[in-house]
Amino acid sequence: MPNPNGEYTAKEMREAIRKSGGVVLQAADILGCSPATVYRYAEKYSTVQTTLEEARLTLAAQAEGYHARMMRDPDHPHHYKAVKDVLRNYHPDDWSDTKKELEHGGDGFEVNIQPPSDD
Repeated sequence: MPNPNGEYTAKEMREAIRKSGGVVLQAADILGCSPATVYRYAEKYSTVQTTLEEARLTLAAQAEGYHARMMRDPDHPHHYKAVKDVLRNYHPDDWSDTKKELEHGGDGFEVNIQPPSDD
């Protein structure tokens, strides 16, 4: 789809964004242009901007689904990190890497969170 003139239709730009899954660098490679060109078209055409936003939401949803599968599989090599990431993303006020104890509301129950040993 590269265009020697460096000019593209909004439709061509949207197709490249869809093919790339919302990854601007890949869309630019498909078109044979710079990432800045993709961003300029997104600023100029609301349909391109909408396509970029939708593609990025889809990509994020796919990543989130993969992340959830890692978290749910205790045998996955990155299970513990996935659990931490989910907690950090969904409950940022309740979780951080430095937080050692979480209090359970109401009854004073405490849980010590320790990373697995590398044995």
